[in-house]
Amino acid sequence: MGDGADGPVLFISDLHLGPDRPDLQALFHAFCAGPARQARALFILGDLFDYWIHPAQAGESAYAAPLGDLAALTEEGVPVYLLVGNRDFPLSPAFLRRYGITLIPDPSALRLGTKRVLLTHGDLLCSNDHRYQRFRRIIRHPLTRFLLRPLPYPWLRRLAQGLRRGSQREVARKPITITDAHPDAVAAALRGADPFASPLAPHQILIHGHTHRPQWEEITPGQQHRLVLGAWDSAGAFYGTWDGKAMNLVFFHGIREPST
Repeated sequence: MGDGADGPVLFISDLHLGPDRPDLQALFHAFCAGPARQARALFILGDLFDYWIHPAQAGESAYAAPLGDLAALTEEGVPVYLLVGNRDFPLSPAFLRRYGITLIPDPSALRLGTKRVLLTHGDLLCSNDHRYQRFRRIIRHPLTRFLLRPLPYPWLRRLAQGLRRGSQREVARKPITITDAHPDAVAAALRGADPFASPLAPHQILIHGHTHRPQWEEITPGQQHRLVLGAWDSAGAFYGTWDGKAMNLVFFHGIREPST
C-alpha cells in the first residue's frame, strides 16, 4: 500500500475548493504533501469542490490542481475514497477513476479495527430541514439530471452559482435546529435504520461533515460516538484520524482533542 501502509486513516470533508479560494487550494496542497502522504487511506466525505457540474471543470487550474494532488497520492500508494456531497454529487465513478479515486456510496460502512463505522456526508441527517430535503430529492432525481446533462457548461455554471447564492441566503435565515443534524437522525444512522442500513449495523462510530460544526460526541455512553468533520477555511481544517486504536479530531498542524 505504499509508505503510509502503517499510517492513520484520514477523513476530511467540506473543502469547498474553487477559483474564488486560492487559500484553500494551497492548504489542501500542503495537506496532501504532508499528513495525507503518511496515511493508510484517505476518505473524502463530500463537498471537495464548492460546486461540480461538468467534467470541463477539470481543465481549469482551480480544479485541476487538487485533482492532481489526489492523483499523486494514489500513485504513491495511498488509496483515496470519495463520497459525494450536496455540492459535488454529479462527480461520476468513471471521471474519478482517471485520478485513481474510488467513488463510494452515501452512506458507506467499514470496519476500523474492532469498530463498526458509518460514513455519510451529513445532509441526510438534517431531517428537520424539510425544504432542503425536498430540493435534494428533486435535484438528484434521474429525470432532472437527464434534462440538465445536455446543457452547455457555461449555462450550468451560472445555474450552479445562482443556486449556491440562494442556498447561502436561505441557510443564513434558518435557525441551528434546522441546519444541524437532528438527534433522532443521528440515532437512526447509528442503529442502521433506512436509509442508513448496512450489514455492519448497529454502528459504533458515525463520521460526517456538512454541518460545519466539528466535534467528537458520545451518543451512547461507552458504546456509540459521532465525529463531525469541519469545513476548511484560511485558518486551517479539522479532520478525523484513526490511528489503529482510537479516533481523533485533528486540526491541521495540531491535535485538538484526542478521544477514545
